[in-house]
Amino acid sequence: MSSLLELRQRLTAIPQVQSATNWYGALPPRDRLVVRVLAWLLAAALVYVLVLAPLIRENHMVQRDLTKKLEVYNLIAENAGKFGGASLDKTSGPILPLVTQAARSGNIKLDRYEQDGNGVRIWIDKIEFDVFIAWVESLQIRHSIRVSQITVDAAEMPGRVDVRATLASD
Repeated sequence: MSSLLELRQRLTAIPQVQSATNWYGALPPRDRLVVRVLAWLLAAALVYVLVLAPLIRENHMVQRDLTKKLEVYNLIAENAGKFGGASLDKTSGPILPLVTQAARSGNIKLDRYEQDGNGVRIWIDKIEFDVFIAWVESLQIRHSIRVSQITVDAAEMPGRVDVRATLASD
């Protein structure tokens, strides 16, 4: 606290500060209010110009950079199979064996399934929604098998669903 008092004494000893204090003290109360408001506005403008504006500008640049990098990532992910590095099992024949094998390896019980032209119709009851979505995503990634039609109904247990879907190869 004593250091603040020392600083105040040093500032009041400066002749320019003394003349500004005398000028401010000689103003009528209404003019002092205007000077105080202008000082606060000037302080707020300085904080904005020196602190907030650079942060906002940096945020916009980072967002643009992230958007560009996401576009490149998505382009690479979409085209990964075209360049020898990816070994995805693309389907060229019937997909029923691939779907049943993927269901077995994912511990998913297909209650019913049947060939439907080039696709497969499946019925799964009381499966966890997240497990089903992960399984369908793995079918898409590994075998290019996608969902062409789907009906999802809530089961009695929370988080579980009854699914009726038709799967087809891309």
